[in-house]
Amino acid sequence: MATETHTRPNDVAGDDAIRLADRLSTLSRPDLERLRDDNVRAMVAAALNSPSVHRRWPTLAHVTHPSELARLPMLTPQELAEGCPPGSDEFLIDGGETGLVIRSSGTSGLDKVLYHSWQFTRQVNRLGARGLRDAASPLPRRVANCMHPAELGGAFTFVQDVLQLIPALAFPLGSKPAMAHIAELVSEHGIDTIVASPSHGAELVTTETARTVPHLRRILYMGEPVGQVRRDAIAAAAPELTVRSFAYSTTETGPIGYQCAHVSATEHHVHEDAVVVEIVDESTGEPVPAGRPGAVLVTPLTTTGMALFRYWIGDRGRLDPPGCACGSPTPRLTLLGRTGQTLIVDTWKVSSDHLMERLAVLGVVDPADCQFQVLWEFPHYRVKLLLSPRTPAGITTAAVAEALHAAHHIHQVITGPRCVEFTVERTGLEKFAQTERNKVPVLYQRM
Repeated sequence: MATETHTRPNDVAGDDAIRLADRLSTLSRPDLERLRDDNVRAMVAAALNSPSVHRRWPTLAHVTHPSELARLPMLTPQELAEGCPPGSDEFLIDGGETGLVIRSSGTSGLDKVLYHSWQFTRQVNRLGARGLRDAASPLPRRVANCMHPAELGGAFTFVQDVLQLIPALAFPLGSKPAMAHIAELVSEHGIDTIVASPSHGAELVTTETARTVPHLRRILYMGEPVGQVRRDAIAAAAPELTVRSFAYSTTETGPIGYQCAHVSATEHHVHEDAVVVEIVDESTGEPVPAGRPGAVLVTPLTTTGMALFRYWIGDRGRLDPPGCACGSPTPRLTLLGRTGQTLIVDTWKVSSDHLMERLAVLGVVDPADCQFQVLWEFPHYRVKLLLSPRTPAGITTAAVAEALHAAHHIHQVITGPRCVEFTVERTGLEKFAQTERNKVPVLYQRM
């Protein structure tokens, strides 16, 4: 079997392969739907041939069309963390003996280890390159890759592989070099594109404007939304600079969507031949009508590696029908933030489960009694942990910082270079931030 078959829209081959179109904008809607449906059936057939995957989804044989995926239960991050390799093979289609091992720590407090086959990895890279061709026209030629490297993360190598396919001249800098050093390289080598987290890219342009803006044409971001504050700061320093998503992607699923020149900052076209996206009610898990917001579920289509049916990625979104000026026949996914269980700060993921697990040692056991606030004052932020009067008295900032030390991602957020202050405040619930639906989330971020 092969998942990476890269074919022209009217010349697809391999009945058991995941087949990708060269350009989605050249496909008609009926052709795209047929390609997607064939890929769903190919994945189901491959999954049924794996005894462990079949045991995980015993009703999988009843799925013959994307609309029937809703018959399967939603896969939560907690379930994936508990069933991922090396402790379990329940998601492995083909044994997991070769491929790329990467790790994601998302909405659950547990790390999720992904055994992506080399075939699926090549599919991921080709989707990234296909999306970038629409996101960055003219194509970037000299690109600084400033994503965080190694530590079992996949973003840095993903960017490198995509740049090879474009092809471009790649500068694999990572996220550690000082801004002055990056600016020097931009100026010396005529680098036209930076790929970075939004905060990293924005800080570079706003602090090293004189040495970067004459050469840079675009910032391509990954890992978290840009946010209006950062976008405004970039526009003030470099009004001609294009700021666009490199890819809407997760470690677990690979690329989900891409941006063309016509969509808004929060919109992405869906890679509909490679993923199935569903929007469901956050409380009931039931599908919502088109155009209504809800939780985003993603099924990455593959015949090798890991089978993740209806994976809850932790984002909120809205799926709108095709109708973009670029001519793409794909639906558009508008991102509306994270669900209440997680937020992303400077690419670090904060989980409410992990937060509560660590606060429990201090006697804080009810999520309704606390709120973790990240308040941006670009390019820096402050973190406040609000505790209600019902929590044990005498909990100090130092005690909380010590308790959170074992929660790696949260610890990085409260001790990172952009965090200017971390405080714990005991206050009434009326001081807790609320959502537009008047709900009080455990995690709150003001961009």
